[in-house]
Amino acid sequence: MTRKELNLAIFEKTTDKVLWQPRLETWIGHYMGQDTMPARFEGMDNFAIYDELRCSIRYAASAGIEAYNEPNDIAHATEQRDDEFIETFTTPTGTITRVYKDIWIDGKLKNRRIHGWPIESPDDLRVLIDIVERTQFRANVEAFEAAAARVAHRAEPTVFLNSSGYTELIKFWSGLPNCCYLEADDPDLMMAYVKACDDRDMRQAEAALGLPCRIHNLGDHTTNEFTPPRILEKYVMPKWQRISEFLHSHGRFVHSHWDGNSATILPMLKDTGLDSVESLTPEPQCDMTLEMIAEHTGDMVLLDLIPAIFFLDQYSTEFIVDFTKRVIDMFGGRLVLGISDEISQVGEIDKVWAITELVDEVCGLAD
Repeated sequence: MTRKELNLAIFEKTTDKVLWQPRLETWIGHYMGQDTMPARFEGMDNFAIYDELRCSIRYAASAGIEAYNEPNDIAHATEQRDDEFIETFTTPTGTITRVYKDIWIDGKLKNRRIHGWPIESPDDLRVLIDIVERTQFRANVEAFEAAAARVAHRAEPTVFLNSSGYTELIKFWSGLPNCCYLEADDPDLMMAYVKACDDRDMRQAEAALGLPCRIHNLGDHTTNEFTPPRILEKYVMPKWQRISEFLHSHGRFVHSHWDGNSATILPMLKDTGLDSVESLTPEPQCDMTLEMIAEHTGDMVLLDLIPAIFFLDQYSTEFIVDFTKRVIDMFGGRLVLGISDEISQVGEIDKVWAITELVDEVCGLAD
């Protein structure tokens, strides 16, 4: 069985094997960018490194959904001003501006973070609703098939779909405090914005049907802090239930990304309609035990479950291998094993190989 075949079989629940699918891109990008790649991987590209470590790869084929505006009446301008990158969006309703702070080292852009949020008032949010309502999608089968061909036997392609409108607002447009104030001050407007996002996301899901893929990820970043139970139930759950029902009716699978403290919302997972959840992060990195995760996920497929901090040097290889044995024993048969969320730049890559050897010993590695 190939890694691609096993990946799909786990979602179809037709296997008791485990797929080892850690996300290594941040680690690889760091060492490639610094030209300090360890000798074992010197001269290799991403795919070759995954193959050397005998791992599956998750997101290298997320391609083929193109966004465009209709009507095309949004003006988008950018400007670099010293260490600030400035984006301006103008719609028939008004203008909003997002300001990023850039960090440059030796002439290379190392980091870009938002430090001036574009959405701070109800009027700003109305401009964003303009943008959301105009966003349309189309499938580009050729682009998807080219990406899938590069991934080949390594994984069943997973194609990204949008986050929920509420978490998207926090991450990209308002930040958490502004979002909370907007929801408290004008809940009707917030609901109008979320509904516009939900309708946009259904347009995206309909376009995704034009691609020959089976698995989709919603990059929600759901947490206790972003989406406590009241917020999750009101603004997020309806989108998950709607899009899950739609994708299931067309033979697709869908999972959401939860990579923080989630103990207070974990009991709600069973009502989401989702097939699976990605990146639940156990203690001590976050606030859930493996036993809590087992209790509240039923027979859902789980992706990841090994805390990223275990790849730091204060944890031994023996410790992480023992922990991973527990994960496999508890969740094998519905587990795409990985790192919650991914190995960092300073993570110890030898531990990835130790887990490769463990998976091979326990259930055999897919080709």
